[in-house]
Parts: sequence; C-alpha cells; structure tokens
Amino acid sequence: MLSCYIIDDELHAIKSLSVYIDKTPSLQLIGYNENPITALSHFQEANTYPDITFLDIDMPQISGIELSSILKGKTAIIFTTAHPEFAIEAFELDISDYLLKPFSYERFIKCISKISDLILQRRNKSGDPIEDFFYIQVEGKGKLIKVFFKDIIFIESQKNYLSIVTEEKKHLTYLTLTEIVEKLPASLLRISKSYIINTNKISHIEGNEIFLINKKESFIIGSSYKNAFSHHMNEHLIKTKRAH
Repeated sequence: MLSCYIIDDELHAIKSLSVYIDKTPSLQLIGYNENPITALSHFQEANTYPDITFLDIDMPQISGIELSSILKGKTAIIFTTAHPEFAIEAFELDISDYLLKPFSYERFIKCISKISDLILQRRNKSGDPIEDFFYIQVEGKGKLIKVFFKDIIFIESQKNYLSIVTEEKKHLTYLTLTEIVEKLPASLLRISKSYIINTNKISHIEGNEIFLINKKESFIIGSSYKNAFSHHMNEHLIKTKRAH
C-alpha cells in the first residue's frame, strides 16, 4: 500500500481527490493540508514523507512548483491543477504526473498504475528486503501464527474478526479488513466490503463473479470496488487488436 498526502488550498478539491484515493485499495490517505508551508513543516519535523504527494500549483505563500523543488527526491509528486500552462515547467522538474482538473477516476487510476510501478522498482533497487509474510494473533493470548502472502486464498470479514483462509487451514483473528489491507501486497485485492482475494488464485471470471482455484463458491465484486478490479484485469488482459 502506498501512502498519500494532499496539499491544495481548495478544500473541495481535497475532498474530491480523497474520494478517488478511498476507492483505490492500493492507496492510503495519511493526511492533507490547505496550507503548503504548514504541510512542509510537518514533513520536516517528522522527517518522514509520503510515497505520493498530490500537489496543487497555484497556491498562496509558496507555489506548487517551488514546493516540488524542495520535496524532490523525498516523495513522488503528482501535480493536480486547473492550469495547463504550467505543464512544460512542471515536467522539467521531473515530476511523476500532471493531472488537469477536473480529471476522471479513469485518468487518476492510470496515473497511479504508472507511479506505483516506479515506486516499487525504486524499493527493489534500494536493496531493502521485501517481506512476504506477516504474523497474526489467534486463539489465546501469546499465540502468534506466521502467514505467507502466497498461501492466502481469501480473507473474509466476520464482524470484529477476520477469517484468513490459506491452502492448509483457516485462521480467525481479531482484526478488521481496513487494518490488514495496509500490510498486504497488490496481489491481495479487496473486492467488496467483506472480502479480499488473492488474485494469483483466480481460476476464472464470469461477469461480476470471481471463481478461485479449488473453491466451489464464487465472490461478487462490490460496486465500490469495480473500477479497481477492472484496472487489475486490464493490466493483465491480452486481447487481439484485429477486427472481428
């Protein structure tokens, strides 16, 4: 999951962008600010920066162009602006993308797909180890189970608990989908309010139903998650360009 921050002096623009981020399972909004100087101070004081910063250009006190120069190399910058005339100057600063307001969710998700790949490539090149597992607490206190991402078939929300179904057994743990999704790789994709599936375990798809390998039951794609799932499918779909 990639952390995101919004800097924009117009609150309605922040709210609109927040909706897009909330609809995208691979993203997490960790904050926003209408004041660019205050946002910069928060970053510098904490000495931590988000994976992606959505940055307006035309703002008081300091412009997005100026701020991007300060943030360069610390966070991936995506300009969100209603002013197309800044595009050439922006790309000369080696920013990640330029979204011209108002932009559609389809345009937004294409941008995120491109930038996600770049961020993951940088992480891999950095030499940092890529964890392929996590621990959960099950049954009584003090008992922890190690779960490998590759073994998960699906995760189901059951009120205050999660049922994590692997190839070998089912684990029940006191967590919510929101809490666990932050730790999961892109291959484990949320498809509804109640389910996360391992896309590597998909057998076939029929309309709005997903069938997993060795599972008789199907999973219905929730309306709020259709765009993200369609994006996943389009990334992996091979189809002919010939006329039928």
